[in-house]
Amino acid sequence: MLQDVATWTTVLGAAGCAGAALWRAVRSRPHPATRVLLLAAAAAVLAGAVVTSLDGGPRWQVAPLAAAALLALPAGARSARRGRRGPRVLLGAAAVLAVGAGSVAVRAFPPLRLPVPSGPHPVGVGEIAWAGPATDCPASGLLAQVWYPAAAAGGDPGPYLGRDRDEARRVSAALADAFGVPPVLLREAAVGRGRAVPGTPVAAGRFPVVLFSPGNLGVRRQNSAWATDLASRGRVVVALDHPCDSAVVVGPEGEAVTSTAGGSGDDARDQADADRRVGVRAQQLRSALDELARRDTADRLLGGHLDLGTVAAAGHSLGGAAALRAAAQDERVDAVVDLDGFPRGADGLDVPVLVLVAGRGTGDPGADARYARAVEAVTAGSPDARVVEVAGASHLTFTDAPLFLPPLPGLVGSLGREGAVAATARATEDFLADVLGPR
Repeated sequence: MLQDVATWTTVLGAAGCAGAALWRAVRSRPHPATRVLLLAAAAAVLAGAVVTSLDGGPRWQVAPLAAAALLALPAGARSARRGRRGPRVLLGAAAVLAVGAGSVAVRAFPPLRLPVPSGPHPVGVGEIAWAGPATDCPASGLLAQVWYPAAAAGGDPGPYLGRDRDEARRVSAALADAFGVPPVLLREAAVGRGRAVPGTPVAAGRFPVVLFSPGNLGVRRQNSAWATDLASRGRVVVALDHPCDSAVVVGPEGEAVTSTAGGSGDDARDQADADRRVGVRAQQLRSALDELARRDTADRLLGGHLDLGTVAAAGHSLGGAAALRAAAQDERVDAVVDLDGFPRGADGLDVPVLVLVAGRGTGDPGADARYARAVEAVTAGSPDARVVEVAGASHLTFTDAPLFLPPLPGLVGSLGREGAVAATARATEDFLADVLGPR
C-alpha cells in the first residue's frame, strides 16, 4: 500500500510540475516547433516518473525518456527567444521519437508488478530445506518456497526471484542461459518484488496444503502470483526446486546447482528421460509431504497450521505430470491440478483432477491428439475430472511470464498480464473449493 501511495505521489507530482511549466510556456505563445518540444518534455517527465517509481527503482527503459527530456527541455527553456525553425523542428521530432521508443520499451519489457491477491488474508512467505530422497543428482537436499495466510499485514515484500537481489540476478541469468534467451528478457524478473512478506507469522488455524512442481527447467518461484493468490484465500502453497532439473537451485549458503537436463535430439531417448525426471519429481513431492508432517509438530513457523488431511498436488508442464504421478502413488494427495502438462504414467487416477489446457494447442495435430488421449487415460477413473481449454492461452500463460515478458500472443497468450494470472488462479481456487471444500 505504501509503495502504491509513493508511486502515485511521484507520478502526480511530476505531472503537476510538468503541467504548470507547460501552461506558462504556452501562454507566452512560443513558436509551434517549441510547443512540440515542450509537449515531448512533459511526456518524458511523466512517463519517466511512472517507470522510475515502480518497485525495484529505475529501469533501463527510462533511457529513451531521459534522452527526450534532454532534447526538449533546453529548447523549451529558451522558448521566448527567436531562433531558426529547422533545428528546433528536428529537435522536437527527435524528442517525440525518443518518447515513443521509451513507451515501446515499457510496453515490450513491462516492469514486473504482481497483481494484488484477491483473498481476504495478507500473505507471508518462507522457505524450508530438508534432506530429501537420494537421486542421481550429486546435490544433497531439497528446497521449497512456502506461501501462507499471514496473521497481519505489514512489512516489505521480498525480491521476486530470490532471497535477496544478488540471488535474484543469479537465478535470472541461469534461466536465460537454460532457455537460450537474451538476459534482457528476464531483467524485470531479476529486479522485481513479490507480494508476500518474508517471515511474518502464520494466521491462526489450520490450512489445506497445495504442493507445486515447476515446469521443465523452471524454478520454485515461477508461479508466485498464482501461489500468493491461493495463500490469500486460506491455503498453504509449497513449491519445490528440483536439483539438477531446475535451471538453478541456490542453497541457503549461496551454493548453486545448475540443471543437467537437456535434449539429445533422439525423441525416444528424450521421452524416456522425461519419464524418469517425472518419477524423480513425484518422489520429491511425496518427500515434501513427509517433511511437512514432521514440521507440523516441530516447526516454529508452520507448526500447528498445516491441514495435512486436505492436500492437493499441482504443477506446470513437466511439473503437472509429476503432480499427477505423485497422486497416483500417494493416497495422501486428494486432488490434482495440471497446468498444461503432458500426463506420464498416472493412468486411471481416482481423485479429482483439473487440467488446464492452452487454447491454441501445440499447432501439431498429431501432438495434440496424443495429448488428448493421454489426458483421457489419466482422468478416466476420476470422480470429478475437469479438462478446461483456456481460450487465448499459450503454454506460458499458466506461469508468471505474462507479467514480465513481451506481450506477444504466441509467447504468453492474449489474455493480458493480470488476466492470465487471474484466470489460472480463479480456475484453481474454484476447483479446489468444490472438491476439497471452500476456505
